[in-house]
Amino acid sequence: MKRTFSIAFALVTLLIVQACNNKKAKNYNKINQANEDGISFVKDALESGAAEIKVSQLALTNSRNTEVLAFAKMIIADHTDADAELRKLSGSKVANDTLTVAHEHLVSSLTGKKGHDFDKEYTQAMVNDHENAIKIFKAGETNTDKKLKDFAGKTLPKLQEHLKQANEICLGLK
Repeated sequence: MKRTFSIAFALVTLLIVQACNNKKAKNYNKINQANEDGISFVKDALESGAAEIKVSQLALTNSRNTEVLAFAKMIIADHTDADAELRKLSGSKVANDTLTVAHEHLVSSLTGKKGHDFDKEYTQAMVNDHENAIKIFKAGETNTDKKLKDFAGKTLPKLQEHLKQANEICLGLK
């Protein structure tokens, strides 16, 4: 009986060691890292888009400049569409819609401004936010989740165009 137990124990141990040495086994650390990278991309992209929508909605009430108003409407439409698509792609990867402290501060600062002062701060904020969004989406292009990678690649040219327009409007206001 003792010998049978020893042989069985040795076989089980051998199987466990063999399973641990299986080079084709999944590396769950890489999977978890990829999943975390995807979650981080989704959260950062959605937060950036939500902030741009929120300050652009302020532009509709606080600006009288036709270029700024047209730009704000475009930002709201484009980012609303992109955010909806990203939410659909990401499924349950997204936890909340909160803005960063910096974006909350920007919203507070812009709320009290009107006219030319508003336009200058708003367009400069759009330049800064789009530069940051481009960094987020360039990193998203390397994501291991093909859907997120494709979304980032497809959205990046639109963000670059937004940056170009924001720069042009901002320079025209000085």
